[in-house]
Amino acid sequence: MVTLNTFSSLCRHYDLNQLLEPRSITADPLDYRLSWHLWEVLRALNYTHLSEQCEGVLQASYAGQLENKGLWEWAVFVLLHIENSSIREKAVRELLTRHCQLLETPESWAKETFLIQKLCVPAEWIHEAKAVRAHMDSNKHLEALYLFKAGHWNRCHKLIIRHLASDAIINENYDFLKGFLEDLAPPERSSLIQDWETSGLVYLDYIQVIEMLHHIQQVDCSGYELEQLHTKVTSLCNRIEQIQCYNAKDRLAQSDMAKRVANLLRVVLSLQHAPETTSESTPDPHRVPLRLLAPHIGRLPMPEDYALEELRSLTQSYLRELTVGSQ
Repeated sequence: MVTLNTFSSLCRHYDLNQLLEPRSITADPLDYRLSWHLWEVLRALNYTHLSEQCEGVLQASYAGQLENKGLWEWAVFVLLHIENSSIREKAVRELLTRHCQLLETPESWAKETFLIQKLCVPAEWIHEAKAVRAHMDSNKHLEALYLFKAGHWNRCHKLIIRHLASDAIINENYDFLKGFLEDLAPPERSSLIQDWETSGLVYLDYIQVIEMLHHIQQVDCSGYELEQLHTKVTSLCNRIEQIQCYNAKDRLAQSDMAKRVANLLRVVLSLQHAPETTSESTPDPHRVPLRLLAPHIGRLPMPEDYALEELRSLTQSYLRELTVGSQ
């Protein structure tokens, strides 16, 4: 008891900056192990007269020592003892960015599990660190994935629209694009996304319309289902032009969407207006009444060659209607 009291008395009047210097404890002036652990014991006993600068050097030096030894997850443990919350978060996030791997291995998985379950590091911090790493590696797919996992809905959506959506449309890789957009679609997420209504939602509706039509063509459908599909297709005719194009690839994707929506509209209208006597035969998309088709086709953003092709088709429809009407 006397020894402890004496030690306590000495600590209260002794310069802790000097006491916690590694050279005061070990032969290695760069070994902060005992210094850091001693400081944590003293702090637990309410000895707090260590300057903020020296405490910062102590925390950073020991964390760096552990990181250099490959024990970066334990360096996180050390940095979590920083009292200032903003400095603590910044330090931990920077360390995670340096070490979180995109390629998951049993070792990396074990370390991430330790961080989340034992040290209570938010999983979002790890996902964001991986998004930064993916950005550095120019891996847009993984960057979007980890931005989504980190809860950055707006940044994820922006990345998808700027770098991934056009390729998916041109290559008809709809499942890939639909997976992202459906995850962003719930109101609690989409309400936080800038330009969702004129970007992500347009792409999602386009993919869903293609799937709905494919389903309807495979099975018998009701008039109500056709009417629903017709409403969605005509809505797309008005909204595809709202998609913002940043380069030639985006314009090509928009043109492909416009061309396909025009064909989808023909098919839907031909299914809705198929004569009863030929109900068992395949409806002819080229015999759709012009008055139902022209107002919507005219709103689609098509390049000149597509537009001329559509004009020829509309002209032929008009001539057929005149021929039938004169008979």
